[in-house]
Amino acid sequence: MKMAVLTALAALGFAGSALAEDCVRPSAPAAVDGATVTMEQLMAAKKETADFMTASDTFQSCVISDLTAQREAAKAAKTKFDKSIAKAADAKISENQADKVSVGQAFNGAVRAYKAAHPS
Repeated sequence: MKMAVLTALAALGFAGSALAEDCVRPSAPAAVDGATVTMEQLMAAKKETADFMTASDTFQSCVISDLTAQREAAKAAKTKFDKSIAKAADAKISENQADKVSVGQAFNGAVRAYKAAHPS
């Protein structure tokens, strides 16, 4: 029985470090100046923004999955789950969510500036 608990604890330790490394936080795309970009550049920025949002959703799902796996591993090992792991996961998600908001606002600002510079 003790060997099973030790094995589960060892697996938990390895899972905690390995799982977190599998979640790669995406880099935010460069902002564009809507007043000076071409329509093609603006459309490319739109694609980069959408790709970033998708990659961010994938990252956040990965962090949540990893957290769930670590909680389940602790439960299976009958050990107390370290709440600092959950706090770190929450911080990763919050930071990435802030990036998403910033990127979205920057792109929307670029669109407004483009429209102001190129009235129909």
